[in-house]
Amino acid sequence: MTSAVRPPVTDALRQLLAQVTGNEELLGIPPDTPLLGAGAGLDSLAATLLLRAVQRQFGVDVAGEDLNLSSLATLGTLAEFIEQRTAG
Repeated sequence: MTSAVRPPVTDALRQLLAQVTGNEELLGIPPDTPLLGAGAGLDSLAATLLLRAVQRQFGVDVAGEDLNLSSLATLGTLAEFIEQRTAG
């Protein structure tokens, strides 16, 4: 459930999105915003850069652990995926 995600994870992802894309408008996107295509507007290169940044910051290899990359559906699903792997 996305609402259970700690805000710092979502906020950190917004920061990474803004850095990767150079688009500061992404700092205010809601958790249900799609990351690919319309929404955040990530293309394959930006998505790859985001995944590398996530691995550096959180130590989570999204591509290695989520082979169909369903965690990239929205900002919230990615935050939840990271939260589940960093909790404890």
